[in-house]
Amino acid sequence: MLRTDRLIVAGSLALSAVALVVALRGPATPVAEASTTLALGDLGPADALILNAGEGKDALRVAAQDGRIGWGDRATNRAWSIGAVDIDRIMKKLLDGASYVEKRDALREKIEKAEADFQRRAEEIQQKFPIPADGMPPAEGQQAFQVLEQEYRQFGQGAMGERDKLTAEQFESAYRELVSAVEAVADKESIDLVFRFQPTADPFESKAGPEAVDRIRARTFLKYPAQVDITAEVMKVLNLS
Repeated sequence: MLRTDRLIVAGSLALSAVALVVALRGPATPVAEASTTLALGDLGPADALILNAGEGKDALRVAAQDGRIGWGDRATNRAWSIGAVDIDRIMKKLLDGASYVEKRDALREKIEKAEADFQRRAEEIQQKFPIPADGMPPAEGQQAFQVLEQEYRQFGQGAMGERDKLTAEQFESAYRELVSAVEAVADKESIDLVFRFQPTADPFESKAGPEAVDRIRARTFLKYPAQVDITAEVMKVLNLS
């Protein structure tokens, strides 16, 4: 065999050996580069981490599950990201908005106008059936007042029902606005759970025992890191100062 031929064969064997080593080691591009960049001191990438659970207990396998830290096959075996919102603060600001106030003012004016009409009718009855000097109102006047009183009682019940209905509608509407804003912030910040809470430092401003108890119950967290409070972000979405 000529020397040139021997060099070609030797070169081919060397290239084959290199190719075999590369094939055994895996792809030339590091796996980590496909997902994230490793920093100095980082461990991995790894499919899972096995933790000893103690004598007589099965080891705990911790792995990435749906983008979260998981430790079992159940959907609830996940580490969830959480946030908290002071809904009392936001709801008050929403209900003080122009669209809500206008509806309440319209109903108030409607009720006040009707009450003024009842007052006018009562004065007309007094003028038509004046009370004599002996203090005994005429029977016709008494009957007219009884009819008017019955109408006013029915009106009062209806007005109270209208106020209650409007209050319920406005609370639900403000709540829906709040939830929509919370969902927007949660999606942006990758937050899984959002709790309603009231800061523990807020004054109670209560004048009775039951009201003070309600203030305590509204304070879901007794201690919490400030970072979980996303109230300001939610208010920004709602354009609230």
